[in-house]
Amino acid sequence: MNPFPPAAAAIVAAAIDDYRLVVPPEQQTPAGLTDRIGQYLVSSGYAVQPDVTERAA
Repeated sequence: MNPFPPAAAAIVAAAIDDYRLVVPPEQQTPAGLTDRIGQYLVSSGYAVQPDVTERAA
């Protein structure tokens, strides 16, 4: 597993806060939240890709 930079954690936290503030609670979904996190990470210069070396449990 790759190390998780503290700056990336701050971006994820900001994405979560934004999603919870902007999207009405009845419309919030786990998929919507993960999409928002991915958008924030990509727009901040992080590559978002699955780790194909790990097997799903």
